[in-house]
Amino acid sequence: MVMRISQWILVLALLTQVCASVSNDATEDAEKLGNLDEESITKEYTLEELVADSNYTETEAWLANSTTDLRTTAAPINALSNNQFPNATARNGRILGGTPITTDAGFSQYIYHVAVRGTSSAGTHRTFCGGSLLSNTWALTAAQCVALVTTVTVFPGTYSNPTAGAGTTATPTIHPSFRWNFMIHDVALLKMSSPLTLGTLIGTIRLSSVKPTAALDNVAFKTLGFGPNDDTTAALGATSALNWVELTNVKKATCNSETIDVYVTYPANTGCLGTSSGTKGTCYADPGGAVIYTSSTDGTAKLIGINSQYIGCPSQYPSSFTWIYPYISWITATTKKYFT
Repeated sequence: MVMRISQWILVLALLTQVCASVSNDATEDAEKLGNLDEESITKEYTLEELVADSNYTETEAWLANSTTDLRTTAAPINALSNNQFPNATARNGRILGGTPITTDAGFSQYIYHVAVRGTSSAGTHRTFCGGSLLSNTWALTAAQCVALVTTVTVFPGTYSNPTAGAGTTATPTIHPSFRWNFMIHDVALLKMSSPLTLGTLIGTIRLSSVKPTAALDNVAFKTLGFGPNDDTTAALGATSALNWVELTNVKKATCNSETIDVYVTYPANTGCLGTSSGTKGTCYADPGGAVIYTSSTDGTAKLIGINSQYIGCPSQYPSSFTWIYPYISWITATTKKYFT
């Protein structure tokens, strides 16, 4: 009996020490957080942390546990619809609240923009995205646009009915660290099967070497894409027109606070484009399209990002884009060319 009482006393003593330690740690953490600004405590999740975190959707959980490498397979994503997986690229598309381009003169400053169509071997998975020409043989788009397809076709030099012509086939090179699950490193290069002829309606854009900093918070960026006039149109057709829109580069901490209620945190190396609910923003088929920044120092429009994710369409939530700056070395190493 004496032995049992002694054992219980020992257990209680240990528990008291543990509780005291937890309390002290919590107090110290609170004091540390009190000395940090909003930007410092914003979480930038790694892939491993996202998989371990319980705050993500069931679809993302299924994808995280999938044994299929979605960068290379041509199989559809388990027949998931866009309602189940709103970030998946659909066949229809639009820039919300944009300005349509209707003349050659209006298109002259966007002649680097191309439509990118991907199709799987069985035809069960199709994508329609945007892209940007870096040269007559290379284009840049989002990895999600070409990750599940076997045939990629690029359509340059048009601002209406983009798939009317035959297009040019291209070979994609997806960033080696891309993971569909959370759209991490959502970047891909496309090499044309034959060089394009540059001219009045087909041109190139330079990459911006501007590093993402707080100085770019709340700065206006442009983006563009094809799409019908309303969400009832199921596919791109003869009425499809290229639209451009100006959006605000939202501070990442503000962006995260706006998306947290739907359990979304855009990954590192991404920025956010502010939207107006139901009236202005990006939507289906806009991933891969250019995010353009015109620096006041040289007045030249350059590619500073690539459209990546959106949360529903239309939506009040900001969409994400992949910053170009962290990938310039990879682009140079892959293409053996400089585009800045």
